[in-house]
Formats: sequence, structure tokens, C-alpha cells
Amino acid sequence: MKILYVITKTNWGGAQKYVCDLATAAKAAGHEVVVAAGGTGLLTERLETAGVRIIVLEGLTRDVGILREVRAFFALIRLLRHERPEVVHVNSSKAGGLGALATRLAGIGRIIFTAHGWAWNELRPWWQKILIYKLAWITILLSHKTICVSEAIRHDTHLMPFIRRKLVVIYNGVHEPAYKTREEARRILWPGYEGGTWIGMLSELHPTKRIEDAIDALALVRTTRPEVRLIVLGEGEARERLEVLIHERGLEGAVHLGGFVPDSDAYLLAFDLFLHTSRSEALGNAVIEAGFAGLPIVATAVGGIPEIVEDGHTGLLVPPCSSTRVADALLSLIGNPERAKRLGNALRETCRKHFSPARMLRETLALYR
Repeated sequence: MKILYVITKTNWGGAQKYVCDLATAAKAAGHEVVVAAGGTGLLTERLETAGVRIIVLEGLTRDVGILREVRAFFALIRLLRHERPEVVHVNSSKAGGLGALATRLAGIGRIIFTAHGWAWNELRPWWQKILIYKLAWITILLSHKTICVSEAIRHDTHLMPFIRRKLVVIYNGVHEPAYKTREEARRILWPGYEGGTWIGMLSELHPTKRIEDAIDALALVRTTRPEVRLIVLGEGEARERLEVLIHERGLEGAVHLGGFVPDSDAYLLAFDLFLHTSRSEALGNAVIEAGFAGLPIVATAVGGIPEIVEDGHTGLLVPPCSSTRVADALLSLIGNPERAKRLGNALRETCRKHFSPARMLRETLALYR
């Protein structure tokens, strides 16, 4: 088959990993693969290295503008008529809507839309949430099949009419990296602070991720466990606000915002525990990555995370926006290392069983036919 993947942003995140993994695996399986993306970034670099053909559509950006959307839409139609793919797999809200409509009008290809998350779950004005909800419904109607990355994502559409048979849940697959040793990872991530108990996070510094809850929880933990530190790998718009909070809590030297680290999952063995404090989550790729590393996990019970972590059996789940509950869960694992290790090992087995790249590719390719 000839497959065209369409995605808006090319910076490295969950959706970009997903497209990169599918595109490279589909190419390796013998299919002709093309990726259309808005701009250039780490995604385009990785695809070029893998020998996947890339087409940059400059108008396909995350920023909203009427003229920009019109240019991107007609650029997609021209691209579709030139490439004539048998399958068009669109990703993200904007690429999904424009790509699905353009493909229908061009009369070319089978349309697959992957919902990596719903923007109406974010903190937005009510009218934006209603508009986004309706546009998502239209995108699903235009698509032949919509992949939901979790049961939670599918459930969020339960009020939308006429779409039940179009939805299918396919969990993301995660590759196990070549891990750096604990000593090497700590030396690289935070030189001069290699000691102590490390709580790790792989997270964009975004308001939805609630990194402030992790910082406040650490302040509580350190009243009895002063050796504990928090390391966050990721970048984003909330950095300045979080740096102010770290200063206000007197946690300089205890919290490290490590910024964007390529292949950050390779550094997971530096951590003793893993923390995820998001208030909204489609699935939680970072939690799966930590699970493959066998780390004991404390995570918020939101979105698809309970589909990864079973509370008390493969990790600990806490309510969102509750630094006190986060601190209590962390202290319970720090004080009981045998239980922590048991939970981490159990989660590793769960992740290997349910979140393999081979399963994701097999189930996704089946929808293309």
C-alpha cells in the first residue's frame, strides 16, 4: 500500500513518536510511506534518518488563522492528488480535520484518524470546548475509522451520534531503549547531585501536567526525607512559573528542571521512583516508558492512566491536583522498598504484554485494508 501520514507539529512528543514508529515500521514491512508535516523538527530528522520521504506543508501549523487554514487545506488537496495514497492516516486535531475533509473532497484513499487526546479536556473557555467538540465529531464522521489510544478517549465521545462503529481502541506501543546505567544517567542529568533518592518525571512543562503538584509534594516529603530529589525532563511554557515556585518553596538543589533531553527514556534507570501528576491524559506514554524500566510509579487516576496502572497491584494511583495525596503515596513507597520493587516488576510485565510496538503496528495495519 501507499500510506500518507499527516501531522501538524514536528517537535518530539507522544504523537510524533507514534507517527515515527508507524511510518518506519510500515516502510520496513514493504509499504510505500510518505509523511506530510507542518515545518521541520526532530520528527523530520528521525524520519530522514530512517529513509522515510517527508513533505513539509508550511501552512500546517498549530496556530489558528483563517488564511493559513485555507492555504493548508488546498495544499493538502494538491498533495493528495499528486501522491494518490491508498491510505491517509491523520493525526492531531488540526491535521485530522483538514486532512480528513481534503481527502474526502479529493476522493482518494481510506481515512484513518488517531485521537491522541481531546483538547476540550484542557483548561479553556466553555465556547472553545464546545467548538472543539463539534469539530472533533465532524472529523470522526469524515474518517473511515478513528483510533482511540485508550478506552477513556473512546468514552469521551459517548454523546456524539452516528460514530460508534467508527471507533476502535489501539493502545500505543513503546520501544524499550538501550538504557544508560544508573551512574552514567545521574552523572549526565544532574552533575554534582548524583546522590540521594531520585523521583523522576518525563513531562512537558505545561499547565495540564500540574508539575506544581509534584513540587509541592516534594516539599512535604522532604520534611521527613531530606535526601529525596525531583528531576523533571521536559520543556515548556510553564518553566518560568515553576522556577519561581521552586524558589518560593526553598527547593533549589532539590528540584531540577532538566529541559528537553532527546531519548529521555534511556535515562530512566537514574530514578528510584516515577511520578506523573497530570490533570488530564489520553493514555500516558511516559507512564508506559517508566513501566518498561520497572520503576515504581505514583500517577494521577485520570484519562487512560488507570488502563496502564492498577492501583495497589502495579503502582499507586492518586486523585489529580492533590499534592498531599501524592506526598503520602511517595512516602509509602520510599518507606517500603520491597513493595515498591514488586509493583515496578508487575508493571513491567503488564507493559510488555499490552503495549508492544509489534501489536500496535499489526492492529493499525489491519485497519488500512
